[in-house]
Amino acid sequence: MKKHLDLTQGNILKGFFFFALPLFLGSLFQLLYGTVDLLFVGNILGKTDAAAVGASSILVTCLIGLFTGISTGAGVVTAQLWGSKKKDKVILCMENSLLLGVTGGVALTVLGLLLSRQALVWLNTPEEIMQHALIYIRIYLLSIPAMILYNMAAGILRAMGDSGTPFLVLAAGGFLNVIMDALFIMILQWGVSGAAFATMVSQSFTAAVLFIRLIRQNGLLKKRWRIDGELLFRILSVGFPLGIQSMILTLSNLFVQYFINGFGEDAVAAFTVYFKVENLIYLPIMAFGQAMVTFTGQNVGAEKNDRIRKGAVQCNAFSIVVIACISAVVLLFGRQILGVFCKEEEVIAEGLRIIHVSFPFYFIYAILEVTGGIVRGTGKTMQSMAIVIIHLCVVRIFLLGILAEHFHTVQAVAAVYPITWVLAAASFAGYCFFLYYRKPIRNKKGLSDMEV
Repeated sequence: MKKHLDLTQGNILKGFFFFALPLFLGSLFQLLYGTVDLLFVGNILGKTDAAAVGASSILVTCLIGLFTGISTGAGVVTAQLWGSKKKDKVILCMENSLLLGVTGGVALTVLGLLLSRQALVWLNTPEEIMQHALIYIRIYLLSIPAMILYNMAAGILRAMGDSGTPFLVLAAGGFLNVIMDALFIMILQWGVSGAAFATMVSQSFTAAVLFIRLIRQNGLLKKRWRIDGELLFRILSVGFPLGIQSMILTLSNLFVQYFINGFGEDAVAAFTVYFKVENLIYLPIMAFGQAMVTFTGQNVGAEKNDRIRKGAVQCNAFSIVVIACISAVVLLFGRQILGVFCKEEEVIAEGLRIIHVSFPFYFIYAILEVTGGIVRGTGKTMQSMAIVIIHLCVVRIFLLGILAEHFHTVQAVAAVYPITWVLAAASFAGYCFFLYYRKPIRNKKGLSDMEV
């Protein structure tokens, strides 16, 4: 397989699959070493430190979410320029994206350090774990510039058709993170700060490797880097809505958890297990969505609307079949799979009730992400943000309030997910039809926004 896949030509499904595969493996690997990280904290340090890490996670997710969206915006702009074969502008976009990542990461770290204590207070962090959580979050914040730089560099490489290198670097970083956990927590006994330092070392490693690769591969050391205001504005205008979308989705999950907590201990445990099992389906769906962003971006740049239309049909069909098959297997062996994470029969029974409501409809979520990837790859991220926030945040919370009050069952909570997936998927599909069938995009005009 070529290092850089050209998604503007050749077999659509073949390119889509081989591009999405490393994205899925990278997410799976990140999930696995994240679980190992938590096992070190929970089993060696104890529940106080584990709770401190958990209490800090929502704050970290919100902070990172903003620049994760911006890095996606950089990837979309890069993909469009790469598809149009404008090498000089790709390099300029690369320079501006990396500079934005470094400066933004430093600014976010400083802001986080100043507000970390107050933020933990706002999140109602218990007093008994406050000091541990504060230590963890302040050290963890030092790794934010590296995290953002990695996301920027990975987004650029993926935009140019290389999803394999970010996966390999992420895998190496995961192994390093586990080794650092063992060193700092087990051997040096640094406590919860050791877990944060382990993350900082591994994240710095992944960022440095990708940064050096981009510089060497594109001869950036030989060039005089320059800031281009118009290009920066384009990156931010595409990426900022996605960052806001990510942050609001994270916060809305707190409301969902509030309703789940009202059903008692067994229901809380069942949903916790459900969300772990859900990753078997969720991760490939996200990989398909991310692959569609790059596919669309490159073909917008190459002015191949017909290929985007064909890709929309073929990639949606492929995603539906794959997700339907995975869902069927999980439903068939649901009791055994849930039992891997929990042995209590009451929790497994509740978990089965949940998966039998949502898992048969996960193919709709695949449509949502693939069609959403087309919208984002086109650069219409404000519209994407509006669709996601309206349906997956506002409508979801509204429905939760109604169904939880009238039915008061875990099935009622679970039913909210496929209902809002249908609404969001229909909105994305309708907007894609408007863009590429009723009102085809004039790519040359769209690209002129990025002329420099």
